[in-house]
Amino acid sequence: MVTRDLWHLTPDGDLAPGGGPRGATRLWPYTQSWRTLFRRRDEALVDPLNLIVLGAPPAEVAARLVPAAWATPSDGAVHRLWIDGRPRRMAGHLALGTRAERVHVRLWEVPRGTLAAAHHERLDEHDRHVVLSWDAARARFAADLEAAGFARIAPTGVVTLPALRGVANDGRAWRLVAPGAGP
Repeated sequence: MVTRDLWHLTPDGDLAPGGGPRGATRLWPYTQSWRTLFRRRDEALVDPLNLIVLGAPPAEVAARLVPAAWATPSDGAVHRLWIDGRPRRMAGHLALGTRAERVHVRLWEVPRGTLAAAHHERLDEHDRHVVLSWDAARARFAADLEAAGFARIAPTGVVTLPALRGVANDGRAWRLVAPGAGP
């Protein structure tokens, strides 16, 4: 079962527990189907937020990944993230690989940059995507952004349930900074 506790973005782009000071971007660090009205506690119904990209909106992040063969997939469930007390639909998503097996990442815009939820998935015999890894997908996405000139800085502490759904996950969000942007 996942907590419904809120986190907030600090001035240096880290995540800290609680709602934070006035004007801070508050969020719940799990994504869920856009059809769900309330924050879910059932870990089978949520994905972890596992990346923060400072200094670049989702469109810039996507553009920087085109040379590494990332593209907007024709499928993929629309998710939302609770930001500042409201459910917000993803600003876009990217995939690397085929529908049969891919790294899939969903993106949300925040004032400081982009929040992302990445997962490595494969189709099962019922034509449904099954998550193979959260951490491997996060690492691939981060490596391709680093190759595009982004810098990795210290990750957050544990913000989501480790080993969510029994799938490898250390519960941290990796942080990257766009070229020319400071943390």
